[in-house]
Amino acid sequence: MDLNTQEWADAFKDCLNNNPNYKKSAETWEGALILIFKAEDVRLKEDVRLWMDLYHGECRAARFLEPGEEIEHEFEISAKETFWHDLINDKEDPSRAMMSGKIKLKGNMTKLMRYPKAAAYIIKYMKRLLSDW
Repeated sequence: MDLNTQEWADAFKDCLNNNPNYKKSAETWEGALILIFKAEDVRLKEDVRLWMDLYHGECRAARFLEPGEEIEHEFEISAKETFWHDLINDKEDPSRAMMSGKIKLKGNMTKLMRYPKAAAYIIKYMKRLLSDW
């Protein structure tokens, strides 16, 4: 399944919504999140942005944004496509990458850091759905 398709976004949303552990870990989370894969011409020719409407342990919607499209969100996490590849292949640790600047965060870091388990599930399902990336 190819990244940047609605099929992929729907599968990602379903993974989160079908996991009671994710629901519990994000039960007070409020705020849409955008994950940005910064193109480096390795696999991606342009940036890919996945928007997810996250609310009280549910992913109410997920879709890839068109280039230049703006949508309301509270958090934004961006990294180069090679970082995402290394993360998916267990060559990067998200916490260390954030501290070293490999991951860029926009939004309330203190609020986001209250949900480490929810973030771990987001990464887990990204790894599952991008296992051949």
